[in-house]
Amino acid sequence: MAAMGPALALLLAAASPAPSPVPKPADGPVILFLIDNSASLPPLDPEEKRVAALEKMFTFLQGRPYRLILFGGRQEVYVDDVSRYRNNGQWTDYYAAFDKAREIMASYPSGTEFRMILVTDAIPDPNPDDWEGQVAPNADLRSVVSAKTVALIRDAGVPLYVILVGDMPAGGDAGLDEERSPGLILDMVRAANGMQGTPLAQSLSGFFGDNGVLLKKFIYRVAPAEGLKKVEPVVRRIVAPPRPTVELRFGTALILPLLLFVALFVGLLVRSFPGSGDTEVVELKLEQPVHLAADRPHKLESGGWAPTGLALVADARDAAASLVYHAPITDLTGLGLSMADPDPLTVQLLPLGLDELKASLERFSAQGSKEEKIYALNMEYIARSFDPKEAERLLTSAPADRSRIAALDFLRSKVYLLTDAELRKRLTEPHVHVIGYGKDAGRKQLAPGARVRVGHYGFTVKEIAKGGRKDARVVLQYDRIPSLFGIKTWMPRAVQRACRFRRSSERLVC
Repeated sequence: MAAMGPALALLLAAASPAPSPVPKPADGPVILFLIDNSASLPPLDPEEKRVAALEKMFTFLQGRPYRLILFGGRQEVYVDDVSRYRNNGQWTDYYAAFDKAREIMASYPSGTEFRMILVTDAIPDPNPDDWEGQVAPNADLRSVVSAKTVALIRDAGVPLYVILVGDMPAGGDAGLDEERSPGLILDMVRAANGMQGTPLAQSLSGFFGDNGVLLKKFIYRVAPAEGLKKVEPVVRRIVAPPRPTVELRFGTALILPLLLFVALFVGLLVRSFPGSGDTEVVELKLEQPVHLAADRPHKLESGGWAPTGLALVADARDAAASLVYHAPITDLTGLGLSMADPDPLTVQLLPLGLDELKASLERFSAQGSKEEKIYALNMEYIARSFDPKEAERLLTSAPADRSRIAALDFLRSKVYLLTDAELRKRLTEPHVHVIGYGKDAGRKQLAPGARVRVGHYGFTVKEIAKGGRKDARVVLQYDRIPSLFGIKTWMPRAVQRACRFRRSSERLVC
């Protein structure tokens, strides 16, 4: 093959005196230079003599340990002998070069790190005599030797960098894709470096112009006229410790815009009301049903119109569900109770409301007569141990059934009710019923935490409270929202809030 040229010689020889043939443990990776010494390789540098160029190239290593393998055919392999760099080899046998590299690496202590740099024109030309008896007579010698070389490189498991010396094909850097890179060179690089040596990885690392941790460039081209000016940064780049700058730049240039695009796309999908965690506030008047429909165009309290979510309709025939706010139906006045021989204090306290009853017992305890103090103390003692189920049964009994209930027992149930906030709320506060139509037909009482459907939407009752502009307000939180790919249902609520680009998650149903 043609002479390699002074630039390659410079790359290999000048950093330090020729390395000792006795290997010593290295502080960093040992660089193995495999230099094509065939006559077909052009000079490394047009301005330097071959050996001078080779020796100058070694200075680019900045003192790192290295070994030199000059190769042509199997009988033209020289180790650590710069004087043999003459580009006069008659053959180019890559297998012979890597076989010698394997032999050299075996002489180092176990665990020594290596990197191989192959400088060649990528034209394999093995000597048939060297392979006589090892290859079938009718076989394609180049293909057989190339396959053996790739297998040898794969077994070695050592990173391989290739500097292709020669004229650049039209179109630019031939080391970036499979169409422009010699097939054997790509096969060797992939065998040595795995997925990092694929054409895509080489294209990305070449685009960002640096060696990273995951993205590394392994194939370089040097035109004859470029010489050592191009070789120097290549060698320095190869021997430098890996840095994650490629990955960071790749993430900044490609992944970050992609994430921004995805966020924008998701934002557009979840921006419209309703979304996960959004709430609808329904205001109610006592005993007046409110009819709700889903996805009817309706006005918003904040202005404008909305086509989705809940809307008020005038007639139940157009509604998916109706809400009704009812007054409490529990009578606590004692109407219909058996009044046989009740004591005067029981008769006095029985018709009082709960707040008045509490105030009277506190007054008895603090300022009452001896009889009143004993009565209040007994009531407080009995209320502590009263059965809540029995209290509920007595208090919710119908007036027609109360003739068998003693007035004192009913009063004790009322006193117990003063200590049980949950039961008191359930029995004394107004309540809301939902009436469903169609396939969700039915009637049930709503309570915080209950699930309810209106049309194709699913809700959780978040709050039922008195007040607002009317008598009561019901806060319904969306937990099932039909959407593209179901994104509004399965995507975490916090992510949706971050992507939706709107202020409020609450809306008053109008």
